[in-house]
Order: sequence, then structure tokens, then C-alpha cells
Amino acid sequence: NRPKDLLTTAAKLGYSGLTITDHECLSSHVQFLTLGKELKEKGKLPEDFKLGLGNEIYLTDTRDKSQKYFHFILIAKDTIGHRALRELSSTAWYNSYFDRGMERVPVLKDELSHLVAKYPGHLIASTACLGGELATLTNELIKAEKKKDEEEIVRLKTDIVGFLNYCVTLFGKDFYIEIAPAKSKDQIQFNTRVKDI
Repeated sequence: NRPKDLLTTAAKLGYSGLTITDHECLSSHVQFLTLGKELKEKGKLPEDFKLGLGNEIYLTDTRDKSQKYFHFILIAKDTIGHRALRELSSTAWYNSYFDRGMERVPVLKDELSHLVAKYPGHLIASTACLGGELATLTNELIKAEKKKDEEEIVRLKTDIVGFLNYCVTLFGKDFYIEIAPAKSKDQIQFNTRVKDI
């Protein structure tokens, strides 16, 4: 998706705003804001259309190789929140490494906790797509429930509660669970099951 297409399509669909969240990358933010301003001046975006800036980070416990790099969304509420995004992204890239043929740029949970403590109340967070920790754990739970694997069910429920408590403790009312519309079996089963969770 290109920023101009994202913005004009959102306006045509009647959205009141749009946030751009590339994967561990903030480089589109300037272009996004510039385009938004130009499109408003040309009357192609409503004047009150909101432009949000975010980052889809890879949130992990460690920088061990061969792990799953869970997706997690962060959105700046203001200028201080954007500073926090820049600092976090810089830390991720400074500590990047190669794993399975790709450069990996994870953010550690304790780094995110430290940053939120430094800039409290300036970020919005969301669990992200099926590549996120909550969706992964939930879909694993569904499989364990089908197999009636009680030990695995308890472990996964404990991990889900632990992850959600981490998020709520960190972000409070600025934490959201993403439930995306889709036709894929995994997304549909996640959407259904996460409502109970």
C-alpha cells in the first residue's frame, strides 16, 4: 500500500482518520503527513481527517535466534509519543541481528516497559494481527482444546493472562485487542475465541 492510496481510499470509505504503522519502520511518517496536508488543501481529505503515526514492532522476551517475532502495534498519541516511537525503533535497529536469512529488529518487553515508564500515557497499543502473541496463543489454545490436552490448555491460558496483564498494566485504557475482518479460517476462529477471553 502506498500512503496516497491509503489516504484517498480511507476518505472515500468515509473514515474519520487513518494511522500508518509499517513493520519496524518510521520512514513513511513525513511523507504521510505531507500528503495528508496536500490532500486536505486540494479538498480530497476532510479538514478534520486525523493522521496517526505508529509502528508495528516485533515484541519479544529475548533476542534469542530461531524464535517467533510477535507483531505488536504502537501509536503515538502526541509529539512525546512519537519521540518514544523513535527511541524504541532506534534501540531495535541498534540491536538488530540476522536470523534465518533476515535482519531481525525485536523490541524486548522490558525495553518497552522502560520506555512507557519514561513517557507514560503517550502511546496507544494493540495486539496486532495473527502474527501477534495473543493471536498465536489463542489459536494454539483452540488446537489444545480440540485435542483435550488439559496440561497444554492450562499453560496457554496462563500465558494469555500473563500477556494481557502485561499489556493492561503498561497501557491501561490505551490498550486494545485487534479483531480484524477476514475470510481466513485462523482469523475467524481467533475472532470468535478471543471474545470469550
